[in-house]
Amino acid sequence: MVDRERTLALLDAPSNLGLRPPAEGLVPGCYKAPGVLRDAGLLDRLGAVEAGVVTAGRYRPDWTPGVVRNEAAIAAHSRRLANRVQALLHRHNLPVVLGGDCSILVGIGLALRRVGRFGLVSLDGLDYRHPGNMPDRVGAMGGESLAVVTGLGGALAELDGLRPYLRSADTVAMGIRPDDECADEAAGNGLHLVDAIEVSNDPAAAAARALDVVERADLDGFWIHVDADVLDPELMPAVDAPDPGGLTFDQLTTVLRVLLGSPGVVGIDLTIYDPDLDPDLSGGRRLADLLADVLAGTGQ
Repeated sequence: MVDRERTLALLDAPSNLGLRPPAEGLVPGCYKAPGVLRDAGLLDRLGAVEAGVVTAGRYRPDWTPGVVRNEAAIAAHSRRLANRVQALLHRHNLPVVLGGDCSILVGIGLALRRVGRFGLVSLDGLDYRHPGNMPDRVGAMGGESLAVVTGLGGALAELDGLRPYLRSADTVAMGIRPDDECADEAAGNGLHLVDAIEVSNDPAAAAARALDVVERADLDGFWIHVDADVLDPELMPAVDAPDPGGLTFDQLTTVLRVLLGSPGVVGIDLTIYDPDLDPDLSGGRRLADLLADVLAGTGQ
């Protein structure tokens, strides 16, 4: 387990490179999310140190089926993000990374792989599309991130010659929808799946089940990935791909409190919130409130 004497460090990773264009001539707006969260006073509310921003390259909407959109730019951003996260971990900070889309998980996974062997609790849709199961649909890294960080995919799955960044057996996917078309394959590959129904029925027990996987003595700790679309779209519609049947804010809060109470947690990220789909920014303020609530007392 990791040293508990850590300071929260707030780091922006405002990438939109891993998403499809929302409409012709438009770009995904999730790169604006860190600004909204910071405008809600998140840095001061967390008592965090300022870790800056890792700026992503230019978004290009062009896509050839079977090719990852913006692949080279994602690779470059992932390496820069990995360098920053790795440095924070070595300084015994607990990074709080504000995305951006789920492609930032590649850089986070790369940083963790460089440091040791870590677990992952992913509160998200499954995001398990890859060339082996949906070759004609590969292209938006946001829907492929969990597959990539657990070793499935092309160049983005083996940056620096490292594959996988995180092992399937050390990974828990929580809050996935029960009808996800890739669930059987993911479970067969060793991922631990805890669907949204199980989480909704008993959030604390579901979180405890996740900790059974990632608090093992052979792991150096674990990371928490939170995608805003794990929430029910009636409560959080400002996401790239809203999917009915998600969690409530209270259920997500309970899960995160349990997970963040573990001495093994080494960092957390939040992704996919899109201010362009949130005209009054109330959703962003609610996410900032959530982070401020669950992270209270986590750092030292």
